Amino acid sequence: MDFDYPSILFFLALNNLFIIVLFIYQYFYHHKQWYLLLVVLGIAFQTITIILFGNRDVLPELLTSRINNFLLISSFALTSYGLLSFDGKVRKTILRVFIVSVLLFYSSVLVVEENNTSLSVIRIVSSAFFYGIGAFYLFNNKHKYKFSILISGVLSIYSVFQLFRAFKIYQMGEAYDFTKVSTIDNWFFAVSVFVISASSIGFIMLLKEVDQKTILRKNKIIQEDKLKLEELNLTQNKLFSIIAHDLRGPFSNILILSKLLSESANNTDSSESKKYIGLINSTAENTLNLLENLLNWSKSQTRELNVNPEKVVLSKVIREIIELKKSLATTKNISLHYSPANEIELYTDENILRTVLRNLISNAIKFTNLGGCINVFVTTNQHQVEISVADNGVGMSEEKIHEIFDLSTNASSRGTANETGSGLGLVLCKEFIDKLDGHLWVESEEGKGSNFKFELPINFSTPHIAGVPSM
Repeated sequence: MDFDYPSILFFLALNNLFIIVLFIYQYFYHHKQWYLLLVVLGIAFQTITIILFGNRDVLPELLTSRINNFLLISSFALTSYGLLSFDGKVRKTILRVFIVSVLLFYSSVLVVEENNTSLSVIRIVSSAFFYGIGAFYLFNNKHKYKFSILISGVLSIYSVFQLFRAFKIYQMGEAYDFTKVSTIDNWFFAVSVFVISASSIGFIMLLKEVDQKTILRKNKIIQEDKLKLEELNLTQNKLFSIIAHDLRGPFSNILILSKLLSESANNTDSSESKKYIGLINSTAENTLNLLENLLNWSKSQTRELNVNPEKVVLSKVIREIIELKKSLATTKNISLHYSPANEIELYTDENILRTVLRNLISNAIKFTNLGGCINVFVTTNQHQVEISVADNGVGMSEEKIHEIFDLSTNASSRGTANETGSGLGLVLCKEFIDKLDGHLWVESEEGKGSNFKFELPINFSTPHIAGVPSM
């Protein structure tokens, strides 16, 4: 079949202009991405070479040839790199390879520019090289995007065809002339139109596929954020419930007890006064403990809790907490025991450790009967220390054990002296121990007491949580 070359070149230029307009439209109205402009620039360079070739009779031949060759080789590189950058990644290694390859191919063209056959072979091989790399990288994304397979297949066919064409032209030798009719060049025009059209349509469909996956990914993130927000709202509602109910009760008790104390003072009954003073003290202490727990819990939930590890003498901290809780234990005639075998030093956050010990001992006092006993034990090995707070109080069922560390299901129980609480303390302890890379658990049996244990590393590593200064 014979072709009218001027008409074919005009058709190719017209087809390229249509593709350029299509990609510019995509850039301004759909995907404002830099790689679209690379494809546009590559096709624009190719269109300029067609125009210059069509007007080679009225332009300086050598100058036109050199400009044409540079623009043509650059167009292959730009188009291919634009296609393989569809995911927005700047593949610096490939970019460097392309730049060096453009310079090498163009240098080769300058060397053989007097030999039309060698010149044509170099240009054809350069197109097969650049589009072949593009096909390879697009094929590697086949597991992510199905349209990348389409473009990869089209570019692979074109690369193989160009290598076959280069081989045929090389065999023809000096007899080859692009301006004369040849079967291989006739097929070249047909394949070129197919490749440009199929690649452009496939690329636009690929971008739509990328958009769909992006939308699905964003929807998934939105759903995850929605679940987190719902969980936060549940926590907030629980928190408000605690504040509304559990703070009202202790302050009402303080007012009632202070009124009774005032009346007792008028009757000069010192034993009654001491009793009411002790109750006021324990109520105030429990209320303060609740307020501190609420403060720490809010910091933990809003990620404002900063973990500051430092060297801590464990026995000193435990003694101070026991001394702090003695007055509360005395009101129930409960004995607190701690007999350290040796001094143990930890590298951990002292404030968090104090909060955990304070809550565990307060919880033991709450659920221990009058005249009961609480023991604090410490065991250690080379890497960890285990601390246990054991009481001989009311204990718990298996069902209750599974609920006490979950704020959404944990309902506060009244103590042996009818003490109230929020159920927040143990939840807070669990979270705090987790922040220190530790582990908290409980061993308990109804009617036989409970033993809360937690393990901490001797040397706590760099904290994962940052924020404003702690407590």
